[in-house]
Amino acid sequence: MSYMLPHLHNGWQVDQAILSEEDRVVVIRFGHDWDPTCMKMDEVLYSIAEKQGVAS
Repeated sequence: MSYMLPHLHNGWQVDQAILSEEDRVVVIRFGHDWDPTCMKMDEVLYSIAEKQGVAS
């Protein structure tokens, strides 16, 4: 499910994701796309984003 979520590839992108949002909560999941625990978390995060209308 990680393919449905934005990926941040460096520290600058992480900083920008945090600093550019003033009205919404920013959730950042660190890990590998192939890790089973991360896969479960990706599904949860995507379902929340989808319900809130903010996926991608």
